[in-house]
Amino acid sequence: MRPSLAPLPILLGSAAALGAALIAQYGLGLEPCHLCVIQRMPYGFVILAALAALAERRDARQRGFLLGLCALALATDAGVAFFHIGVEQHWWEASCTGGENLASSAGGLLARLKQGKPAPACDSIPFALFGVSLAGLNLIVSLVLTAFATIATRRTFAGKW
Repeated sequence: MRPSLAPLPILLGSAAALGAALIAQYGLGLEPCHLCVIQRMPYGFVILAALAALAERRDARQRGFLLGLCALALATDAGVAFFHIGVEQHWWEASCTGGENLASSAGGLLARLKQGKPAPACDSIPFALFGVSLAGLNLIVSLVLTAFATIATRRTFAGKW
């Protein structure tokens, strides 16, 4: 792989993960809890950083720095996903286990309250694939992307492409 293309799989993987979350929300009607929304934020940052790293004018140090930031953001996302799994499994409690939801806009939250619908609780599992919750799937994706971004960062700084 050319070193200048190293950010591309990170960009595509992050865009796919964020796109899947948005499709689940708007296409399938799965309302996100507060922790779900927090897990989306690093993907937005990674998409921007990977796009910047793909710019032709970047030298190896700049590209490596941006890839390192991607690895750090994705590792943070993995940590939040692991915490969310713990909340779902009742290993520990979080303050978002019902009632408040920062995931919606103020207008959306107001409409939800008028309809009498409570915000989704962080400890519920509205969907699972082969017994793995969406937080679990996000943990897997973010760990794989973290590993790739870390390897790409090391190879970029070492010049071993």
